[in-house]
Amino acid sequence: MTLRFGKYKGQNFSNTPKSYQDWLLKQDWFKMPKQEMPLHQQLNGWNGHSRSGQAIYDAIFEQEKIEMAKQDCNEGICSCCEDSIYYGI
Repeated sequence: MTLRFGKYKGQNFSNTPKSYQDWLLKQDWFKMPKQEMPLHQQLNGWNGHSRSGQAIYDAIFEQEKIEMAKQDCNEGICSCCEDSIYYGI
């Protein structure tokens, strides 16, 4: 990674002094935001019995329902849009 700031701007992070690397890694503003693993990967290996696995499975199902509802709106077959044939049902 090439640094875009500071005393070592333009240099590769791995080529900077160890003390600078240690200091930089301790800074909250420098840390990469934590990215959560996609739900389907969290469910990998679930045996169908644990509560955490069930919660993840339920979350995936809810996401799929939301996506299908959006698709229905785009196709005009939902019950929420006034111009839909199913409006108000």
